[in-house]
Amino acid sequence: MSDFDRDEESLARALKRAADAGGRGIVPEPAERVAARGLRRRRRTTAALAACAVCLLAGSGAALGLRLQQSPPALPASTPDTRTSSVPQGSGTPSERPSPSYPAPPPTASATPSPPFGSPSPPSSPSFSPPEASGSVTPTARPH
Repeated sequence: MSDFDRDEESLARALKRAADAGGRGIVPEPAERVAARGLRRRRRTTAALAACAVCLLAGSGAALGLRLQQSPPALPASTPDTRTSSVPQGSGTPSERPSPSYPAPPPTASATPSPPFGSPSPPSSPSFSPPEASGSVTPTARPH
């Protein structure tokens, strides 16, 4: 036998002794601790899945909301009669729409002071005169 084989044998014996001594000193972890570690991992996994589901639903809702906002405006229920008015009812910007005519308040000679500027005054009912009936369809107000 060569010196190389002897060195290997002595090294192998020393490693086996160290493994036997280390194996006797090892005590397995208690089962309750192992079970608690598994429960913590399961809770973390469940929480991560719930967070992903919430993010997915929130992102889907936001995308759907943006898509619904970008839809074209709805067409009117009936086509307006161009012979009776030059501006169709409900079209255009608010500044282009015809404003209802309110009757002027009658002058009063009372001693009560007028309300200060910017304070709300009670609204008066607008006067409405329907256009001449010429076979056109007039829109009806929907109840709120």
